[in-house]
Amino acid sequence: MEVQVAAFGKINLLLEVLGQRPDGYHAVNMIMQGVRLSDRIHVAEAHANHIFTNSPYVPNNASNLALKAALLMQAKLELPPVTIKVEKRIPVSAGMAGGSTDAAAVILALNALFRLNLPQQTLMTYAAEIGSDVPFCLSCGTALATGRGELIEPLPLLQPFHLVLIKANFGVSTAKVYQAYSSPEKAKAPADRLREFLTDIKGQNVSAILNSLYNDLEETTFSMYPKVQSVKEKLYSLGAEHVLMSGSGPTVFAAFTEEKAAWRFYQRAKSHFPVIYLTSTVSENDLKRRIVIS
Repeated sequence: MEVQVAAFGKINLLLEVLGQRPDGYHAVNMIMQGVRLSDRIHVAEAHANHIFTNSPYVPNNASNLALKAALLMQAKLELPPVTIKVEKRIPVSAGMAGGSTDAAAVILALNALFRLNLPQQTLMTYAAEIGSDVPFCLSCGTALATGRGELIEPLPLLQPFHLVLIKANFGVSTAKVYQAYSSPEKAKAPADRLREFLTDIKGQNVSAILNSLYNDLEETTFSMYPKVQSVKEKLYSLGAEHVLMSGSGPTVFAAFTEEKAAWRFYQRAKSHFPVIYLTSTVSENDLKRRIVIS
């Protein structure tokens, strides 16, 4: 038996840094959103643990978060070894939780493969041990993330909207961006901005959300990696109205309420960027069909 899981990527619609915590991490408010651009994870029982990927940029050892997730659950639950195949589609080092979502997919796959029927809270606990983004990636809908990003409060799934994603041809060190971050003067208090976002999500007011996209880390990342700022400026110059850097970068996205508008913009923009994707946010059907047992 094999279990296949769609490992959806994520973007941030809101990222506010609230300050540094005693443990060295930064406290954040984030609205996280799953996107249809996804990896495909295949898991089957085996005589020994193996992991295979189709990307030369992804390690085939225990530093891969997907294998780390399997090893964690095996240690806790005495599960048999497995073979993991990772079909990478999410760009590597893009700030889209590519490694984290693969780990979450393995947790879901093992739960299904061995018929564990573990409660969601247990899965979330395992996920948080692997990385801050992994708990969100278990559900990959729309959610509020607080703490260092690992405390997840599911929100009503937003009606799908459409995205053109640009990945710069280099990675960004999230740790270095946070180390360099200094709190700017803010036009709105974090509590006010978050309250408005939550109200708009509850009301499914996608247009208002796209008008309010916000990321505290942009200024820091732009100062360290000016090419990321150039991407954002180019998207505006090509006619995009709603543009944001996701996470600490380097991925920047343009958002559209209408699919045809996104497609037309993609056609206009694709000659300007070597790595560009046309996708959308996840729908209820995407989430319902993400696990396949064969």
